[in-house]
Amino acid sequence: MTVSTDIEMRTRPSRRAGFEAAIPFSGRAALNAHSGASFVRPSYGLVNRAVQFCDILACVLAPVLLRRAWIVSADPLTVVQGLMIGLLAAVALLFALRMAGAYRVERYRRAEWSVVDVLGGWIVAVGVVAVVLWAFAPGMLGAKRWMVSWTLLLLSALIVERTVLFAVLRHAIRAGLLRRHVAVIGAGPLGEEMRARLLDAEGYGAYCFEGLYSEDASTAALGSGDVDDLCRLALEQRLDLIVIALPWEQAERIFALADKVQWISADVAAPIERSTFLSSATLATEVAGVPALTLSHHPFKGTEGLVKVIEDYVVAAIALIVLAPVILSVALAIRLEGRGPVLFRQERVGFSGRRFGIYKFRTMTVDPDDDGSLGTAKDNPRITKLGAFLRRTSLDELPQLFNVLKGEMSVVGPRPHVPNMFIEDLSYTETVRAYAARHRIKPGITGWAQINGMRGGIDSVAKARRGVELDLHYIKVWSLRFDLTIMLRTLFRHMAGPSVF
Repeated sequence: MTVSTDIEMRTRPSRRAGFEAAIPFSGRAALNAHSGASFVRPSYGLVNRAVQFCDILACVLAPVLLRRAWIVSADPLTVVQGLMIGLLAAVALLFALRMAGAYRVERYRRAEWSVVDVLGGWIVAVGVVAVVLWAFAPGMLGAKRWMVSWTLLLLSALIVERTVLFAVLRHAIRAGLLRRHVAVIGAGPLGEEMRARLLDAEGYGAYCFEGLYSEDASTAALGSGDVDDLCRLALEQRLDLIVIALPWEQAERIFALADKVQWISADVAAPIERSTFLSSATLATEVAGVPALTLSHHPFKGTEGLVKVIEDYVVAAIALIVLAPVILSVALAIRLEGRGPVLFRQERVGFSGRRFGIYKFRTMTVDPDDDGSLGTAKDNPRITKLGAFLRRTSLDELPQLFNVLKGEMSVVGPRPHVPNMFIEDLSYTETVRAYAARHRIKPGITGWAQINGMRGGIDSVAKARRGVELDLHYIKVWSLRFDLTIMLRTLFRHMAGPSVF
């Protein structure tokens, strides 16, 4: 296959604000940076879930492994019965440790606390299993050799697990993998206070302070720069939290700044006075001991991000294997139809505002002067006969599976647009204020907006706004089941024709 790369993105001087309204600076090198935010980020929540998974694994495997142990000559349980006892022990252990608040990183960092937690959970798990056996299989309590062996094996497995965890966690903390990278906006006293607190907290391995930034160039703060410099930083490296440290008397300014950085895949929070704002119903957090109101969340945190990435690679790999004959047939058909490349590569805006080259099957005759900013009308004379069929069935999107494997796209997500996309002679970001928030996750081959009428191009302001609403709804309510639903509806309704979905 050949790939056309001679379609260069042209920026219209009078409309330069299109993409830069969302990312307010210029510079091709910065936009093409590849060292920035990772989609999957280590977090305390991810560590806690990993520990819970290891606890479950230890409980389930203990009775199974005991069948192979030399100390038990005749196991009184079948494999299924052993698994049932293991699952029962796991439920009891997790319940006890959760109620005791033991699944917290600070509990793993001290050996004595870990030992207390393991012993407490182990006693509860063994006690629950003993009560259930007494009620439903009293003969098992007579198998003292098995009971003693199982309880000791379970305790040993939990202690070994916590020992390994302690070593891994200590290495992760020393390497700074669990630190939250934080930037502060605000050159006033509140900003200085947050700076001092975050620098103090750095020694505990909780935060990595990335700088104090002013609201604009007229109030430069401690040499870190203004919000535009913060946006450049976000393209070049990871940011986990942005603190807007302004007094709430300037609420309008706080929300304006939150809009300006909404494309960055990071949490955004503003410090609050505990007595004034904080209540049980308030969506609040703490930053270096200061209560703060969460204005927006980084989507796909911890485990969710890991699940999303695994889903993307597994689905894309399977799809490429299954659809290989279709992909090769389409490529051959395009080659036989006439002159021109089989694939073309066009620049799009992706995760955290980074640009990448999207792959598609060529469906039109090549025009080097078309930058894609105005979309493609259905009756465009450049669309070939085969291209019309590929567009109608979405087969022209199949090469984007390679973008997924490269980590540039997801299977499901907001559709990526060209950097200078226009709707009714206005830039997309000027038309829809929340548009930039779509860049907080990876773009997708298909998405919630596409299966709800957004296919075929965005040709009106109303459709643009509706598309952004659907994309933001997807980000808000994401689940693995939701992604599978979108994939199935895409496959059976939009590629194979009408369906029951």
